[in-house]
Amino acid sequence: MIHAVLFDHDGVLMNSMPYHVEAWQQVMARHGVAIEAMEIYLKEGATTMEVAAELFHRHRKPATPELVQQIVEEKRDAFFALDNSTLNEGVTEVLDYLQQNRYRIGIVTGSLRAHVEELLGPEVMRYFDCVVGAEDIENGKPDPEPFIRAAQKLNLAPSECLVIENAPLGITAARAAGMSVVAITSTLAPYFLRNADAIVSDFTELRRRLPALISHLEGPALQPKPQAAQPEQRYYPLTDLDVED
Repeated sequence: MIHAVLFDHDGVLMNSMPYHVEAWQQVMARHGVAIEAMEIYLKEGATTMEVAAELFHRHRKPATPELVQQIVEEKRDAFFALDNSTLNEGVTEVLDYLQQNRYRIGIVTGSLRAHVEELLGPEVMRYFDCVVGAEDIENGKPDPEPFIRAAQKLNLAPSECLVIENAPLGITAARAAGMSVVAITSTLAPYFLRNADAIVSDFTELRRRLPALISHLEGPALQPKPQAAQPEQRYYPLTDLDVED
Protein backbone atom coordinates (compact mmCIF):
# COMPACT_ATOMS: atom_id res chain seq x y z
CA MET A 1 0.00 0.00 0.00
CA ILE A 2 1.14 3.53 -0.72
CA HIS A 3 1.04 5.71 2.40
CA ALA A 4 3.26 8.64 1.38
CA VAL A 5 4.01 10.82 -1.62
CA LEU A 6 7.45 12.41 -1.96
CA PHE A 7 8.01 15.42 -4.21
CA ASP A 8 11.13 16.84 -5.73
CA HIS A 9 11.30 20.61 -5.23
CA ASP A 10 12.93 22.41 -8.16
CA GLY A 11 11.00 21.88 -11.37
CA VAL A 12 8.25 19.89 -9.62
CA LEU A 13 6.79 22.00 -6.84
CA MET A 14 8.38 25.23 -8.10
CA ASN A 15 9.04 26.46 -11.65
CA SER A 16 12.56 27.38 -10.56
CA MET A 17 14.75 25.45 -12.98
CA PRO A 18 15.22 28.23 -15.60
CA TYR A 19 16.66 30.43 -12.84
CA HIS A 20 18.98 27.65 -11.69
CA VAL A 21 20.18 27.17 -15.27
CA GLU A 22 20.87 30.88 -15.73
CA ALA A 23 22.68 31.06 -12.39
CA TRP A 24 24.89 28.11 -13.31
CA GLN A 25 25.70 29.59 -16.71
CA GLN A 26 26.64 32.96 -15.21
CA VAL A 27 28.86 31.50 -12.50
CA MET A 28 30.62 28.91 -14.64
CA ALA A 29 31.26 31.49 -17.39
CA ARG A 30 33.13 33.62 -14.84
CA HIS A 31 35.41 30.63 -14.34
CA GLY A 32 35.96 29.97 -18.03
CA VAL A 33 33.39 27.20 -18.52
CA ALA A 34 30.57 27.62 -21.04
CA ILE A 35 27.72 25.20 -20.35
CA GLU A 36 24.51 24.25 -22.13
CA ALA A 37 21.15 24.35 -20.37
CA MET A 38 20.64 20.62 -20.90
CA GLU A 39 23.73 19.87 -18.81
CA ILE A 40 21.92 21.31 -15.81
CA TYR A 41 18.52 19.80 -16.55
CA LEU A 42 20.05 16.33 -16.79
CA LYS A 43 22.00 16.80 -13.53
CA GLU A 44 19.00 18.09 -11.62
CA GLY A 45 18.64 16.34 -8.28
CA ALA A 46 22.34 16.13 -7.52
CA THR A 47 23.68 18.44 -4.82
CA THR A 48 25.17 21.78 -5.88
CA MET A 49 28.64 20.58 -4.92
CA GLU A 50 28.25 17.43 -7.03
CA VAL A 51 27.06 19.45 -10.04
CA ALA A 52 29.95 21.92 -9.75
CA ALA A 53 32.55 19.14 -9.57
CA GLU A 54 30.93 17.32 -12.50
CA LEU A 55 30.88 20.45 -14.69
CA PHE A 56 34.59 21.09 -14.14
CA HIS A 57 35.36 17.44 -14.86
CA ARG A 58 33.18 17.33 -17.98
CA HIS A 59 34.81 20.43 -19.42
CA ARG A 60 38.32 19.28 -18.48
CA LYS A 61 38.98 22.17 -16.13
CA PRO A 62 40.98 21.60 -12.93
CA ALA A 63 39.14 22.38 -9.72
CA THR A 64 40.32 22.18 -6.14
CA PRO A 65 37.85 21.41 -3.34
CA GLU A 66 38.17 25.06 -2.32
CA LEU A 67 37.16 26.22 -5.80
CA VAL A 68 34.20 23.85 -5.86
CA GLN A 69 33.02 25.25 -2.52
CA GLN A 70 33.45 28.78 -3.89
CA ILE A 71 31.30 27.86 -6.90
CA VAL A 72 28.61 26.51 -4.59
CA GLU A 73 28.44 29.84 -2.77
CA GLU A 74 28.55 31.92 -5.96
CA LYS A 75 25.81 29.85 -7.56
CA ARG A 76 23.60 30.19 -4.48
CA ASP A 77 23.98 33.97 -4.54
CA ALA A 78 23.39 34.15 -8.30
CA PHE A 79 20.22 32.07 -8.03
CA PHE A 80 18.69 34.21 -5.30
CA ALA A 81 19.53 37.35 -7.28
CA LEU A 82 17.71 35.95 -10.32
CA ASP A 83 14.94 33.92 -8.74
CA ASN A 84 11.38 34.87 -9.54
CA SER A 85 9.94 31.36 -9.34
CA THR A 86 6.44 30.51 -8.21
CA LEU A 87 4.56 27.40 -7.20
CA ASN A 88 3.58 25.34 -10.22
CA GLU A 89 -0.10 25.51 -11.12
CA GLY A 90 -2.17 22.79 -9.50
CA VAL A 91 0.29 21.93 -6.73
CA THR A 92 -1.95 22.99 -3.85
CA GLU A 93 -4.88 21.01 -5.25
CA VAL A 94 -2.75 17.84 -5.23
CA LEU A 95 -1.44 18.59 -1.74
CA ASP A 96 -4.98 19.22 -0.49
CA TYR A 97 -6.14 15.89 -1.90
CA LEU A 98 -3.25 14.00 -0.30
CA GLN A 99 -3.70 15.67 3.07
CA GLN A 100 -7.46 15.10 3.07
CA ASN A 101 -6.89 11.42 2.32
CA ARG A 102 -4.32 11.08 5.11
CA TYR A 103 -1.24 10.46 2.99
CA ARG A 104 2.09 11.49 4.45
CA ILE A 105 3.80 14.12 2.28
CA GLY A 106 7.50 14.85 1.91
CA ILE A 107 10.08 16.76 -0.12
CA VAL A 108 13.31 15.15 -1.32
CA THR A 109 15.65 17.67 -2.92
CA GLY A 110 19.27 18.34 -3.78
CA SER A 111 18.82 21.89 -2.48
CA LEU A 112 19.43 22.96 1.09
CA ARG A 113 16.44 22.38 3.35
CA ALA A 114 16.52 25.96 4.64
CA HIS A 115 16.38 27.34 1.09
CA VAL A 116 13.38 25.16 0.24
CA GLU A 117 11.52 26.24 3.36
CA GLU A 118 12.25 29.90 2.57
CA LEU A 119 11.10 29.63 -1.04
CA LEU A 120 7.90 27.71 -0.31
CA GLY A 121 6.92 29.71 2.76
CA PRO A 122 4.84 28.61 5.76
CA GLU A 123 1.53 28.38 3.88
CA VAL A 124 2.90 25.62 1.65
CA MET A 125 5.30 24.04 4.15
CA ARG A 126 2.39 23.20 6.45
CA TYR A 127 1.47 20.35 4.08
CA PHE A 128 4.76 18.51 4.50
CA ASP A 129 5.65 15.93 7.12
CA CYS A 130 9.34 15.81 6.24
CA VAL A 131 11.99 17.50 4.10
CA VAL A 132 15.24 15.83 3.07
CA GLY A 133 17.78 18.31 1.72
CA ALA A 134 21.43 18.36 0.74
CA GLU A 135 22.56 18.81 4.34
CA ASP A 136 20.80 15.58 5.38
CA ILE A 137 22.71 13.19 3.10
CA GLU A 138 26.16 12.05 2.06
CA ASN A 139 25.21 11.15 -1.52
CA GLY A 140 22.75 12.99 -3.75
CA LYS A 141 20.56 11.59 -6.51
CA PRO A 142 20.96 9.21 -8.40
CA ASP A 143 22.03 7.50 -5.18
CA PRO A 144 18.93 6.17 -3.36
CA GLU A 145 20.07 7.65 -0.03
CA PRO A 146 17.82 10.77 -0.14
CA PHE A 147 14.67 8.72 -0.68
CA ILE A 148 15.64 6.06 1.83
CA ARG A 149 16.24 8.82 4.37
CA ALA A 150 12.77 10.25 3.69
CA ALA A 151 11.13 6.86 4.21
CA GLN A 152 13.03 6.49 7.48
CA LYS A 153 11.85 9.91 8.65
CA LEU A 154 8.26 8.91 7.91
CA ASN A 155 8.73 5.48 9.52
CA LEU A 156 7.62 3.78 6.31
CA ALA A 157 9.03 1.11 4.03
CA PRO A 158 10.29 2.45 0.67
CA SER A 159 7.62 0.40 -1.14
CA GLU A 160 4.99 2.45 0.71
CA CYS A 161 6.18 5.68 -0.95
CA LEU A 162 5.29 7.17 -4.33
CA VAL A 163 7.70 9.72 -5.81
CA ILE A 164 6.87 12.67 -8.10
CA GLU A 165 9.96 13.59 -10.13
CA ASN A 166 10.93 15.54 -13.24
CA ALA A 167 14.50 14.40 -13.91
CA PRO A 168 16.35 11.17 -14.75
CA LEU A 169 18.61 11.25 -11.67
CA GLY A 170 15.60 11.47 -9.38
CA ILE A 171 13.82 8.65 -11.17
CA THR A 172 16.91 6.45 -10.93
CA ALA A 173 17.33 7.24 -7.23
CA ALA A 174 13.70 6.55 -6.37
CA ARG A 175 13.63 3.25 -8.24
CA ALA A 176 16.90 2.17 -6.62
CA ALA A 177 15.30 2.93 -3.26
CA GLY A 178 12.41 0.60 -4.13
CA MET A 179 9.77 3.27 -4.73
CA SER A 180 7.25 3.82 -7.52
CA VAL A 181 7.72 6.98 -9.60
CA VAL A 182 5.47 9.32 -11.53
CA ALA A 183 7.34 11.74 -13.78
CA ILE A 184 6.06 15.18 -14.72
CA THR A 185 7.17 16.83 -17.97
CA SER A 186 7.76 20.26 -16.46
CA THR A 187 11.37 20.52 -17.67
CA LEU A 188 12.17 17.54 -19.90
CA ALA A 189 10.47 15.61 -22.68
CA PRO A 190 8.95 12.17 -21.93
CA TYR A 191 11.90 10.41 -23.59
CA PHE A 192 14.19 11.44 -20.73
CA LEU A 193 11.65 10.25 -18.15
CA ARG A 194 10.89 6.87 -19.71
CA ASN A 195 12.04 4.81 -16.70
CA ALA A 196 9.22 6.17 -14.54
CA ASP A 197 6.12 4.08 -13.89
CA ALA A 198 3.96 6.79 -15.43
CA ILE A 199 4.30 10.23 -17.00
CA VAL A 200 1.97 13.22 -16.66
CA SER A 201 2.12 16.64 -18.26
CA ASP A 202 1.26 18.77 -15.23
CA PHE A 203 -0.35 18.81 -11.78
CA THR A 204 -3.84 19.18 -13.20
CA GLU A 205 -3.47 15.84 -14.93
CA LEU A 206 -1.81 14.36 -11.87
CA ARG A 207 -4.69 15.40 -9.61
CA ARG A 208 -7.32 14.03 -11.98
CA ARG A 209 -5.67 10.63 -12.29
CA LEU A 210 -3.93 10.23 -8.96
CA PRO A 211 -6.51 7.91 -7.31
CA ALA A 212 -6.44 5.50 -10.26
CA LEU A 213 -2.67 5.73 -10.50
CA ILE A 214 -2.15 4.86 -6.84
CA SER A 215 -4.59 1.97 -7.11
CA HIS A 216 -2.76 0.75 -10.21
CA LEU A 217 0.66 0.92 -8.59
CA GLU A 218 -0.55 -0.88 -5.47
CA GLY A 219 -1.27 -3.99 -7.54
CA PRO A 220 1.08 -6.86 -6.62
CA ALA A 221 2.41 -7.18 -10.16
CA LEU A 222 3.37 -3.53 -10.27
CA GLN A 223 5.44 -3.12 -7.13
CA PRO A 224 8.77 -1.32 -7.76
CA LYS A 225 11.44 -3.43 -9.40
CA PRO A 226 15.22 -2.94 -9.39
CA GLN A 227 16.41 -0.27 -11.82
CA ALA A 228 18.22 -2.79 -14.03
CA ALA A 229 15.32 -5.21 -14.46
CA GLN A 230 13.49 -4.82 -17.80
CA PRO A 231 12.80 -1.06 -17.75
CA GLU A 232 10.30 -1.32 -20.59
CA GLN A 233 7.95 -3.25 -18.29
CA ARG A 234 8.03 -0.46 -15.72
CA TYR A 235 6.58 2.24 -17.99
CA TYR A 236 2.82 2.56 -17.73
CA PRO A 237 1.47 5.60 -19.61
CA LEU A 238 -1.24 7.37 -17.68
CA THR A 239 -3.49 7.22 -20.74
CA ASP A 240 -4.15 3.63 -19.62
CA LEU A 241 -5.39 4.95 -16.28
CA ASP A 242 -7.95 7.48 -17.41
CA VAL A 243 -10.31 7.09 -14.47
CA GLU A 244 -11.91 10.20 -13.08
CA ASP A 245 -11.94 10.78 -9.32
